[in-house]
Amino acid sequence: MKALLATLALAWRLAIPYFKERQQGELAFRWFKIRLQERWIGLGFLGLILSLNVAQVYLNVQFNSWYNRFYTAMQDRNGPTFWTELVFWCVIVAPLITSLVVEVYLTNWLRIRWRDWMTEHFVNRWMSNANYYRLSQLAAGTDNPDQRIAEDIRDFILSTLTIFVQIFNTVLTLYAFTMVLWTISAEFPYSIGGFDLSTIPGYLVWAAVIYSIIGTYFTHLTGRKLIVLRFRQQHVEADFRFAMMRLRENAEEVALLKGEEPEKRVFRGAFEQLKANFYEIMDVTRNLNIVTGLYGNFSVIFPLIMLAPAYFLAGSTMQLGVLMQTAQAFGKVQDNFSIFVSLYDTIANWKAVLDRLTTFERAMSIVEADAARPGVVLKPVNGDAITADGAIVALPDGRPLVRLDGVAFQKGKSVLISGPSGAGKTSVFRALSGIWPFGAGELGIPEDARVMVLPQTAYLPLGTLRQALAYPQPAEVHDDAEVRDVLSAVGLGAFADRLDDLSEGPNLASRLSGGEQQRVAIARAILAEPDFLLLDEATASLDETSEATLYRLLRERLPTAAIVSIGHRSSLKPLHDELVALRKQDGGPFVLGAATAIAAT
Repeated sequence: MKALLATLALAWRLAIPYFKERQQGELAFRWFKIRLQERWIGLGFLGLILSLNVAQVYLNVQFNSWYNRFYTAMQDRNGPTFWTELVFWCVIVAPLITSLVVEVYLTNWLRIRWRDWMTEHFVNRWMSNANYYRLSQLAAGTDNPDQRIAEDIRDFILSTLTIFVQIFNTVLTLYAFTMVLWTISAEFPYSIGGFDLSTIPGYLVWAAVIYSIIGTYFTHLTGRKLIVLRFRQQHVEADFRFAMMRLRENAEEVALLKGEEPEKRVFRGAFEQLKANFYEIMDVTRNLNIVTGLYGNFSVIFPLIMLAPAYFLAGSTMQLGVLMQTAQAFGKVQDNFSIFVSLYDTIANWKAVLDRLTTFERAMSIVEADAARPGVVLKPVNGDAITADGAIVALPDGRPLVRLDGVAFQKGKSVLISGPSGAGKTSVFRALSGIWPFGAGELGIPEDARVMVLPQTAYLPLGTLRQALAYPQPAEVHDDAEVRDVLSAVGLGAFADRLDDLSEGPNLASRLSGGEQQRVAIARAILAEPDFLLLDEATASLDETSEATLYRLLRERLPTAAIVSIGHRSSLKPLHDELVALRKQDGGPFVLGAATAIAAT
C-alpha cells in the first residue's frame, strides 16, 4: 500500500502543475477563439470529458433496462413491443456514439495541449543554466534525456488520462449497476444445496466482487514482473537507437578506420539486450493473456450459471429479459471491479514511464542544487582583464585539478596555454565560460564582457549556413555583405552564394570537413566580436599555414579582444604575445600562473 501511495504521489506531483498553470493560452476551433489561463482550458477539457462519461453511464443503465424489455418481448413473441424497443435502441445508441466520438476528440485535444506545456517545461529546465551539460557530468545514470522528453512525456499523458478517466467511469458504473444487481438479487432469491441465498442481501453483487478479486489476484501474480521489464525495455531501446545515432554522427571516422565490424558488434550487443528483455516481456505477456483470456471469457457465462437454477426451477417466474439484463449488469459490475485486470498492461507501462520521468526530474534537481552550491564563481570586476588568484578548478568528485595563481588575460593580448593532455586546460575554459562550477574561489570577469569559447569540435546547428554563422543569435543579425566578407576572409568564399541553401537538408555538418567546420566557427567568432575569445585547439583540423592565416585574421578583425588559446603545436607559439605553461605541483594540482612574454622571432 505504501508503494501504491508513493506512486500516486509521484504521478500527482508530475501531473498537477499543468492544471495550475496561470499563463494565458489560446483556444481556437475554426472561427471560435478565446484566451484563458491555461489551467482553465485544461480543467475545462477534463470537466467536459468527465461529464461525457457521466452521460455514458446513464445511457448504459438505460441499455440495461432495455435488455429486460427487449428479450422479454421476444420471449412473449410480442411484435409491437419488439419494434418499439428497436426504435428506443436507436434513441440510446445515437447519443452514446456521439458522446464516445466527442470524448475521443476532446481527449486528444487535451493530450496535445498538456504535452505541449509539459514538453516546454522539461525542455526549459533541461536547457537552463547548461543543465543538459551538467547532467552528463553529475548524473550519468540519467540516460537518453531526449527520449524521456520526446516519448515518455507523451506516454505519461496518454496513460494518465486513460487510467484516470477509466477509474472515474468505473466508480460511476459500479454504483449504477450495483444497484441494479442488488435489486435483482432481492427479487429472485433461490436456494443452492439447501442454502437460501436470499439470506445474503445482494448475493449477485458479492458474487461479482469475489469473482473479480480472484481474477485480480491471479492477474497480478502472473503479470507483476511487467513493470520492471517495461522500464528496462525503454532503457535498452534507447541504447540501441543511440548506438546507431553515434555511428551516423561519426560516419567518416568509422569509415576511415574500417570500424564496421566492431560497430556491428556494438549494435548486436545492444540489440541482444533488447531482444532478451523483449523475450521476457513476451513470456510474461503470454501468461497474462492466458489468465485474462480465461477470466474474461468465463465472465460471459458465469452470471448465467449463477441464475440458471432460478430460471429453470419449476414454477419460476423469471423472464428471459431479466436473465439477460442480469447477465449484462453482472458483466458491467465484474468488469469494473476487475479494472486492475483490464488496465494491468497500461499500468505497468505507465509506472515505467513515471519512473523514468521522475528520475529525470530528480537528476535535474540534483544538478540545480549542485550549481547553487559554492564553487567556482564568476565575479564581475572593473578593468579589462580576466583575473584569478587562488581559485581552484576541480573534478566533479571534488578532487582539485588546476589552481589559478596570478592569472590575467588582458584585452588586446594573445596568450597561449600549454601543458600535458589531461592537465585540466579545457576545464579552466569551461569554468571561465560559467558551465563548470566544480571547485572553489572566484574568477574575475570584466563587467558586461562577452566571453566566447571555440572548442576543438565546432558545433553547427541544424539549418542554413547563415544560421550557423550567427549562432546563437538570429540569422538576421548580420547583413549579407558582412557575412560574405567574413566567409571569404576565412577561406570559405565558395559558400558565399549558398548562405540559405537547404537543398541537401539541414545537417550542414555532414557536408563540411572538420577543417571547414572550424573555419565556420572562426567566422562566427569574428562576426560575434567577443571581448575574450578562448580557443581550445579550435584550429587543430587545419594545416599550420592555414592556422597561422586564421590567427592573423583574428588579430586583425578583433584587435581589442583577448585571444587565449590551448594548443600543443610548436607553430602556435609565435602567433601569440604571451605564454602560460601549466606546471605540476608536488602532491597537488597543476598550477596555472602568470603569463610570460614570448620573444619575437
